[in-house]
Amino acid sequence: MREKEIEFSSAIDHNKAIQSMVSETFETSENSDSVYFSNGKINSELLIKNAKILLSSGDITLAKNIFRVLVENGERLGVAYAGLGSCYELEGKTDLAIKAYREAIIYEPTFGCLLALSELYITKNQYENALGTLLRAQNLGKLSQSQRFEIHKSLGSCYMHLGQLNNAESHYRLCFEINPKSEHLHVNIGSLALKKGDPSTGLLHFKEAIRINIRHGKAYTGAGLAYLALGNKLEAHNYFAEGLSKDLQDTTALFNLVKCAYELKTFDQAATLLKKYIENNTVNSHILYSYAGILFHQGNYKQSLEECERLLTLKQDHDGAKKLLAMIKKSM
Repeated sequence: MREKEIEFSSAIDHNKAIQSMVSETFETSENSDSVYFSNGKINSELLIKNAKILLSSGDITLAKNIFRVLVENGERLGVAYAGLGSCYELEGKTDLAIKAYREAIIYEPTFGCLLALSELYITKNQYENALGTLLRAQNLGKLSQSQRFEIHKSLGSCYMHLGQLNNAESHYRLCFEINPKSEHLHVNIGSLALKKGDPSTGLLHFKEAIRINIRHGKAYTGAGLAYLALGNKLEAHNYFAEGLSKDLQDTTALFNLVKCAYELKTFDQAATLLKKYIENNTVNSHILYSYAGILFHQGNYKQSLEECERLLTLKQDHDGAKKLLAMIKKSM
């Protein structure tokens, strides 16, 4: 199973940014219920209000059509392009969403739109672009404390990914002054501490994140990595397993759990969680190989053979699976 570096700051709630943008930009004051005024001009406020309702109800296609009408008529272009961006984002069309948000910012640079754009840049690992967008958002007037918190947290994450750890720390400190009780911030600070080679400090922040929110899976993964760096493989194993009970999709925790299981020669939890992951996800050759290996070390040769043959059906040139298959047949 291939090692994967943990991404503490990648779990972005795009809907939060979209909702912020909607409430911030789509406010209407027009009471007319006609799509067209008597002079033939479209009632942009009514259309925006209807598009907002459609977005909230999940009818993306109709909402998108309304925003396109606004663009075609040159009406409320900031709102219209922002709306198109939110529709494209909800459809998973990241590049189109980025293009639309950039157009929206030309006409109406709002916090919600800038934040949504920066988060999409982050998901594409375009951290320099995200930085520029966030710094522009930072210069907007009348930002609330919660908005400043989100900007500094995202700036800290960008700087951390770019290896500018001192800049990241400066922004995380500003976040801490605003809201010291954010579990997400403590996870990010813990991640920064690990990158700076200070697992003890990292562990304190991961445990604080767990204290604030006992369901935060990545906090357990972070604590596991900190314990691993401190040489405590048993505690690391237990925290990885606990993290996976909260978030089974965390492949960083899954990889490290398997790694600890081999070193500690305790395979039961790893086998159970690998099986559950395979049952609930698209088949992955690295995961299948790890599972077959764990089953072999448990002495469950028959099932290990089945998983190994399954893997070779998917990937005939998998050398590790071929060697494992020979070991299984020799042991049976």
